[in-house]
Amino acid sequence: MSNFDYKIATEDKDKLFMSLSKEFDLYGPIREVRAGRYCDTDAIMYRKLKNLDDIEYKEKSTYSPKEMLTPFTETLFYFTEDSYTETSERYKKPVLVFVRACDINAIKYLDDMYLKNGNAEDVFYKRRKKMVHYALMECPNSLDQHCFCVSTNSNKTDDFTLAVRFNDDNSLNLKLNDESLQGLFDGFTNEDFDLKFPEENDFTVEFPEIKDNHEANLIANDSMWDEYQARCIGCGSCTTSCSTCTCFTTRDIVYSQNTNVGERRRTNASCMTKDFDLVAGGGKFRTTIKDRYRYKILHKIYAHNSRFGDGAMCVGCGRCSSHCPQLISYPETINKVSKVLNTIRENKEN
Repeated sequence: MSNFDYKIATEDKDKLFMSLSKEFDLYGPIREVRAGRYCDTDAIMYRKLKNLDDIEYKEKSTYSPKEMLTPFTETLFYFTEDSYTETSERYKKPVLVFVRACDINAIKYLDDMYLKNGNAEDVFYKRRKKMVHYALMECPNSLDQHCFCVSTNSNKTDDFTLAVRFNDDNSLNLKLNDESLQGLFDGFTNEDFDLKFPEENDFTVEFPEIKDNHEANLIANDSMWDEYQARCIGCGSCTTSCSTCTCFTTRDIVYSQNTNVGERRRTNASCMTKDFDLVAGGGKFRTTIKDRYRYKILHKIYAHNSRFGDGAMCVGCGRCSSHCPQLISYPETINKVSKVLNTIRENKEN
């Protein structure tokens, strides 16, 4: 029997919470009643936990836990006319976040953009990343009809501090993946825990293997994108909810009382919204909605992999599809691109 597998009875969950709280601040997905898109729908948001029973484990969170690493809005530093002061780290002690396997696998794409994309690492992201640890919530099956994590090979991971199964009787099975924390579990019952991952989803997605810029340009100029000019409204809901999107904008906020004093803020942004590509002088690169949608898709499935070599920038969480008010399916778009690519290659051979 493994010394690192435990069974936590219902009456011992508060004890477990208190034990973990000695080492970590605990965060997880919490249901917020009537806080969703419509007045009668809920939202599942990542918040600091008061107890383990607050965790919503049966449904997917509304937004991804990437906000633990990249907040929607953060102040980077404060400045005066002759000096600046970086903000202090928001986490005062290590953080343990309850997440899914797909969201853990998404972190490598965040690392690409914040730590490997240029000559310097993003110090704000890097210092926060050192503080964040992950408690894997078991997903033995797809959470809903939008999941396609198996197609992206994001259904499994061993990159976690601990893993947990939520049982129907309100007990927990727990697997510790960090021997240094074993003392936190003294007094809990050992019981083997065979961690399970989803082996198939309701549907599969065929990600195209685009060879070079020539093939990418042929796809970009195909008529398949025309339908999205009429369907997509450019609201950015797909990118805001995405666990791998990293676009942001920065803005200097100058205080009205003293125009020589202010702060620089970084805020999540979306390549799907109007004027995202606006540059000095009023120039724009993608003037239509279909141009922006095409850019997003081809960046996800080709450009990112071409630069970093770690596959399509997608983990199959399906939040993009579930959030779209126009019911546009991102994975179905990918399948359409694959069909277009096959046609391009067939025509080349003929």
